[in-house]
Amino acid sequence: MSSGLVRWLVVASVAALVLGSGSGPAVQAQAAPDVVPTSYERPRLDEFWGGSFFTDAVVSPNGRVLATVKFVGAESAIELYDMQEARTKRAGGLDMPFHVYALEWKDQNRLLLTGWDRESRLGVWVWTIGEARAKKLFRFDGQDDDYAPDPKFDTEEEEISFYMKRDDARRAKPRPDRTWIVSRLQADPDRVLIGTRLDNVDRLVSVNLTSLETKVLDEAAPDQWTEWFISASGVPLIRREQARRGSSVRLVRLAQGTAPATTLAEFPFEEHSSFDVIGPSEKPDHVTVRARRGNDEFAAIYDYDVVAKTFSEPRIASTKYDMDDVIFDTNNGLVAGIEAGRGSQFVALDPKDRARFEEIQKRAPAGTVLKIKSISPDDGLWTVETESPTDPGSLWVHDARFNRMLKIGQTDRVLNETSIGTATWLDYQARDGQALEALLLAPVGAQETMMPLIVMPHGGPHGVSTDNDWDRLAAFLTSRGYLVAQPNFRGSGSKGRSFALAGYRQWGGRMQDDVTDLVGHLVKTGRVDPKRVAIVGGSYGGYAALAGAALTPSLYQCAASINGVADLTTQMDWVNRFDSPLVSAFWKRTMGDPAVDRAAMDRVSPLKQVNAIKVPVLLLAGELDDIVDPKNSQLMYDALSANGKTARLVRFPRMKHAPERYVESANVFGEIDYFMQNCIGSEKLNSGPPANRANKREALVISDTSGAVPAKQPK
Repeated sequence: MSSGLVRWLVVASVAALVLGSGSGPAVQAQAAPDVVPTSYERPRLDEFWGGSFFTDAVVSPNGRVLATVKFVGAESAIELYDMQEARTKRAGGLDMPFHVYALEWKDQNRLLLTGWDRESRLGVWVWTIGEARAKKLFRFDGQDDDYAPDPKFDTEEEEISFYMKRDDARRAKPRPDRTWIVSRLQADPDRVLIGTRLDNVDRLVSVNLTSLETKVLDEAAPDQWTEWFISASGVPLIRREQARRGSSVRLVRLAQGTAPATTLAEFPFEEHSSFDVIGPSEKPDHVTVRARRGNDEFAAIYDYDVVAKTFSEPRIASTKYDMDDVIFDTNNGLVAGIEAGRGSQFVALDPKDRARFEEIQKRAPAGTVLKIKSISPDDGLWTVETESPTDPGSLWVHDARFNRMLKIGQTDRVLNETSIGTATWLDYQARDGQALEALLLAPVGAQETMMPLIVMPHGGPHGVSTDNDWDRLAAFLTSRGYLVAQPNFRGSGSKGRSFALAGYRQWGGRMQDDVTDLVGHLVKTGRVDPKRVAIVGGSYGGYAALAGAALTPSLYQCAASINGVADLTTQMDWVNRFDSPLVSAFWKRTMGDPAVDRAAMDRVSPLKQVNAIKVPVLLLAGELDDIVDPKNSQLMYDALSANGKTARLVRFPRMKHAPERYVESANVFGEIDYFMQNCIGSEKLNSGPPANRANKREALVISDTSGAVPAKQPK
């Protein structure tokens, strides 16, 4: 499993301004069938957030046992399968009373488990196959007992009070305590390396698996999210530090012998592809990096000498897209790179592996993205996850010994192309001739013409792109009967340096024009009804939604923003208060500097152009957002209200930059669903907005200029 995938799981909740993501061959958009099948029923809202899903799968070092972990309800189920036979057999398992998201074999008898305990702390456990319980490798205090049952309460009020206070205590800490696997140290049978965060400081710790004795090997600066990169022989080489709110990255070469620690690189997070460590290298004192050297157009994969500070010749490169990630085998050998963009193609070093990728692609469901989860030491078994914009995915094993592709299970039995619809790529041109692309999701039974449209610009905006991955919100809106379009406007990631730079200082400019031109293309070709067009987005996408309503007031019938930027100056003040000078300089370069650009920034700030807005606006805001200043949504609502505009603001007191918990997600989806139905849907609803539909205990703060706030919350 590539280190990049693990890294994303650890830091995604705090790292980037992202709400949305796509791949597949370049084709023109095609219409879905004209008639909805008579047996078709739209999936319910709760089906998008209930059920179960696979989180990881890995083959044991001896190639005999496949271990999978699946999240079911509030627990994780770990299952073992005997892969020696031509038919897969279940060979045992373990139910964990908390959420495990990653597995790694220490040896063929022990599994290392990473997940969240009952206190929402990221932890690491070791499970010896056959035992009834797993042991936690690092405990923060004497009460850190993950198997302890929840307290019993005499009344519902006591239960609510307990959990409210516990959440308050967690939020009072600058960062939650956590541990995670750094290296299983395959050459050492007794030890592993873990990272720990305690009192807001990350440390690299060696743990003895038998005695659980620990030794600190390295310590990072306070208030950093940290990752360590270990050589193939088990030597710690580089510390990667990500600053508060995920906005900048520093790479430090660790002290070796008499050589002191030195900084290798430092840059804003959105420019991480300019030099980003992604795994070990077979060469001593080298690591595998994704880098864009100097004025190179595309990021490629290199070996980097941490002593001489020099690059090898490119090991894996593309002439069309940046390289996004890599695949390592069990012995940390580089197998292939993954090309970014809608292709998401594997670029293998060995022709034999290239042929195998092609064989797996043929056997996998059409249009899906492949993710290699693990490779057995003898190369016989590859575990593969597939997903697409209309299918949350399935888990497979490709077995070269028996020339078979086994389906272990699927993420969801309701959500797939038969309940969501179809996904195709559309190539179109901007007004200045720039070639652009957008992913189109068409619902089941979509018409060829005059469809209701929801445009969904992605977050970021830089370093992020729409690809062929599963996007739950986009799929949900598609299932509701809308054509959903997700453009890769200028400034998006994966398409090279020039395309990225073309979006700098283009908030409300070329980036917004590219979104507008997509709508114009779909209307001109007759695919979309110009009287039923809406725009929805989160983070930068939320800004684009508000800017669409303010800067092109006749284009959309409504706009919905999730934690969007409403005023560029307000956001820059927030950045200057909480981020480093390096990060502030990046946003001044890409968004604008209020000291010299205030007038230009005001011209493209929806808050300053609120008088131009003619359509209803929905604002969804997390009060714990640490990426976009939560004041943006409140200021926007106040301005809309003061100017007699139709607006609804829902503030989520425990939500961060994006919905994470079920109660948040269900309410966000429900609010958008109701808002869109009354805006561009086939019939208006009269039941009232779905305030707090998911959980009556969640205290949402709702403001609505139409007076549509229910007197009491519906169950």
